[in-house]
Amino acid sequence: MSLRKGAETVILQCLNISKNEEVVILDDGNDEELLKALTQVLNQHGSNFRIIEYEEPENHGEEPPKEVAEEMKDCDVFIAPTKKSLSHTKARVEACEAGVRGATLPGITKEIWNTSLQADYREVERLSNKVYKLLSDTDKVKVKTPSGTDLSFEININYFHKDTGIIHNSGEFGNLPAGEADGAPVKMNGTLVVDHLPFAENSERMKIKIEDNKVKEIEGKEDSELSKKFESVEGAKNIAEFGFGTNPEAELIGNILQDEKVLGTVHIAFGDNTSYVPKNDDKRVSADIHWDTVCKNPTVWFDDTKILDNGKPVFTG
Repeated sequence: MSLRKGAETVILQCLNISKNEEVVILDDGNDEELLKALTQVLNQHGSNFRIIEYEEPENHGEEPPKEVAEEMKDCDVFIAPTKKSLSHTKARVEACEAGVRGATLPGITKEIWNTSLQADYREVERLSNKVYKLLSDTDKVKVKTPSGTDLSFEININYFHKDTGIIHNSGEFGNLPAGEADGAPVKMNGTLVVDHLPFAENSERMKIKIEDNKVKEIEGKEDSELSKKFESVEGAKNIAEFGFGTNPEAELIGNILQDEKVLGTVHIAFGDNTSYVPKNDDKRVSADIHWDTVCKNPTVWFDDTKILDNGKPVFTG
């Protein structure tokens, strides 16, 4: 199985790395063959790079060691094909604020590397921009699913961004494979029925009642991993994200890196929202987790306009 094309997609198309740039590759113990593919392409491209190894954190969204955070700021580009996600960490945010651009690929596998990672990113960019533009003109979003999810929330577009896969400018950040418009919702209320939560076993069909962006009550699965995190991790009950998938090549496979990008789905995350909400904003919540649950076959309205109809996109033209 050749992994070269996926590495070229990351380095040449998505990040557009030039020969005079310093590159940091972050390694918490993920597949060595993927790292090797990246280093081979960087070598052949004539790029300067170094690999920073560190112990795998316990949770997605947990801060890396301080020395790793410093390395992320001391380069031009970082690539993070790690086991645990750095996307929603202070380390990642501060690196980008320092002008570093970078891509996180948490939980990346060879299957994803050779499929959705190699999407047509101009089409992903078109769809992501369209959803973001629609959200920028939206006051309230409603989400319903066949399983019983019934949510509504407000949009502050300043808390949202687009994950297009095109990460060419200083300070830009993206999650690869790309494909979403995502951000922190405001004043979410209603019921979320968990359809698909790869982070936590024994969590499907949990019914979660949400009031003003906080988990208030849980029905069923009190012994699930998610329920335990709600009680043991400060900030875990915060509703951190609403994301809208825009990658036509992605399918649900049980890996959230790809699952949250599936066109025709939306996802809701619990925990840390610091990558969306600015410092000194009272809606900013720091937590040691950021866990996404994917809503299957959702019907979604932006104000009174239907955007998804039982999982079918009706906005793409």
